[in-house]
Amino acid sequence: MKIILASESPRRIELLKMSGINFQSQSSDIDEDFLVEKILNKKESKNFYSMAEEITMCLAYEKANYIYEKYKNNKNLLVIGSDTLVVKDDKILGKPKNFEEAKSMLIGLCGKTHRVYTSVCMISNKKIDSFSDYTEVTFHEFNEITEQIIDMYIKTKSPFDKAGSYGIQDMGSLLVKKIDGDYYTVMGFPISKVYRKIKSET
Repeated sequence: MKIILASESPRRIELLKMSGINFQSQSSDIDEDFLVEKILNKKESKNFYSMAEEITMCLAYEKANYIYEKYKNNKNLLVIGSDTLVVKDDKILGKPKNFEEAKSMLIGLCGKTHRVYTSVCMISNKKIDSFSDYTEVTFHEFNEITEQIIDMYIKTKSPFDKAGSYGIQDMGSLLVKKIDGDYYTVMGFPISKVYRKIKSET
C-alpha cells in the first residue's frame, strides 16, 4: 500500500518513521485561514472546545483529501491528514504571527490548564476514517524563571510553527507542570491510534 502523510511537519514525520511505517510525506496547499473563519462565522454557540474539535477535524480532512485527489487513481492508497489546536478558556490559539504574540500566548497559559486538540483523517479508496482527541496541559505559574524560559524559547524561533506557541517535545516542556491524556496528542500526532488504524487497513 502507498501511504502518504499529508504533512511536512518534522514531528509527525519523526513519529511515523519511529513506528516503522513505510510512507512518503507531502504538504497540502489549502487555505487554512479561510476554512477556519468559515467555521467560526457559522457558529452561533461559542463552545470553544467543540469549535476546536470541528476545526481540526475539518482541516485534517481537507489536508488528506487534497493529496488523495492527486493520486486517487492508485487503488492501493492511504492518505493521512492531521491538525492541532490549543484552547484556553474562551480562545482558540493557533500559530503566533510574531514575537509579541508568541510571548503573550505563553504568558497567558501560565498557571492554567488548557486543552490541546488533535484530529486525524485517513482516506483510502475504501473509506474515510476520522477521529479527534484532546489532552489537558497545565503550565507552571508565571514568575521570573518562567519568563526567562519564555524569552529564551522564543529566541530559538521554535514556537512560530506551533499551535499555542509551544511544543511539548522541545524547550516548551520546561513550561509544562503536568498533562492529563496522550503526550503524542500534544505533539500533534497520536501515533498509537494512527498506527493501529494503519495496520487495520493494511
